[in-house]
Amino acid sequence: MLTFFPKPYPDELLYSIIARYHVWSGNEEMSDTMEQLFGYRRERATLLIPKHLKRLAEKTKEFGLDYEAFLYEHTIFPFITCFLNKASFDNALNSINNENPLCIYKHDINPKFLRYCPLCIRVDREVYGEAYWHRKHQSYGIAMCSKHKCHLRESNIEILDNRNNRYIALELMNDLNVTLEQEDIFGSSIELQIAYDINYIYENYEYIRKMLCEKHSLIRDTTIALLYRRNLATQKGLVKIDRLKQEFQNKYFLHEMKQLTVDLKDDKKSDWLITLCRGGQSTVVPIRLILFADFLAGSLEAYIKLIDEQEQFIERGKEQFSTPNGYEEKLVQYRKRWIDVWDKNPKGCRFDLVRADRPAYTWLRRHDNEWMISNSPKTMKPPGTITCKDWMEVDNELESMVNDAVSNIKNIAGKPERLTKANISRYMGQKNMIDSNYKLLPKTMKKIEGYIESTYNYRLRKIDWAICELENEGKPYTPWMILRKAGIRDEDWYKFWSYLHPDVR
Repeated sequence: MLTFFPKPYPDELLYSIIARYHVWSGNEEMSDTMEQLFGYRRERATLLIPKHLKRLAEKTKEFGLDYEAFLYEHTIFPFITCFLNKASFDNALNSINNENPLCIYKHDINPKFLRYCPLCIRVDREVYGEAYWHRKHQSYGIAMCSKHKCHLRESNIEILDNRNNRYIALELMNDLNVTLEQEDIFGSSIELQIAYDINYIYENYEYIRKMLCEKHSLIRDTTIALLYRRNLATQKGLVKIDRLKQEFQNKYFLHEMKQLTVDLKDDKKSDWLITLCRGGQSTVVPIRLILFADFLAGSLEAYIKLIDEQEQFIERGKEQFSTPNGYEEKLVQYRKRWIDVWDKNPKGCRFDLVRADRPAYTWLRRHDNEWMISNSPKTMKPPGTITCKDWMEVDNELESMVNDAVSNIKNIAGKPERLTKANISRYMGQKNMIDSNYKLLPKTMKKIEGYIESTYNYRLRKIDWAICELENEGKPYTPWMILRKAGIRDEDWYKFWSYLHPDVR
């Protein structure tokens, strides 16, 4: 039972909370801290989510902390899962609930060291008396503090260093420097916008998740509409991928962003930019979607709001680019052409009109479909009535054909053919009929199955044929000559030797 536990600070990383507990508890060994918090001395230190997080939540619930508070307010879980579709999100949550490691995106953009903001340290010391690790600063792709608009600095604590299984508090850093330098203040607008976007994710996580789940089907429509505005997609929704890649890379050609864009592949099946254009969410790296949203709408917040207000956005888009140039003139022109074609073919069907003037049909089908349908020949039903087959009668008729087919197979000249379902059906001339409707032909199938020949019986019939053939030649023969003539394999001869030996010896 824990006697105390540090009260988490705003946006404090769970790693930092555990590190502060280790300092305040006075434990010399980290394994003692792991035993007290998780009930397991070998619990691994991690920036992400501890394997036995539920055990920690059970021990700290008397201090007003629960499992969901740790997961959603003090880990980067919201950032990792914000853009996943429902199935992928459920898989990630189940992995954590079942104490399995969470599969994280393995990419060069992942931070390698814990990071901090010099001004955040100064403010935290003034307000709380000590500095702590902020979770937003550890998000993948962030380079600046959205609050103080300065560059983050890297510590010497490796995030994925398996050799150092320790939680280290920020105040214990020996080389901690809180002075600002010139390069800390001046960052690019792109880096600052990314920081704003990541901050927006943490502050609006539930709204974003709910909206994306409810309106997942609208993501692609919004994306295509935004691409069309920039002449990067056609009216039909086809993305001009080469031009898109070029403009995307030109915008993010900064050294910091270059590693995000250099791996845009020519293989369309594995290109993540194409996946985003299609509205894919299951495997998207969060920072990539952030950059794509900034590229399309200026910010992630603006992109999310456009998806949320999809109906109004699409209607405004239709007013701006759906009506082609010279619409009224073309409308009158193609309507007249369509009526003229119909006047020349008064008894023709719609297909006849389409063949007569396909350009008019294509334009009207795309831009004036209701008028075209109402001014076209009515769909005609085929003449006569469609009758269903009497399968009982068909079954009786086919059953009567089986005996003749079997007789033809047995009396065929030359080497015998085996009696199989396929062979009998073929000699009946009804193989396709029987294969497609065998369930409706019980009598026929029963009779055919009664004639089907086993491999052994078929070989006996071939042996009898071989004996007759050798006798007709008038030459002396031996058992091995009969088996050879019948086409029996050497390894199967012993099965038929007793059948041949009394007669041939």
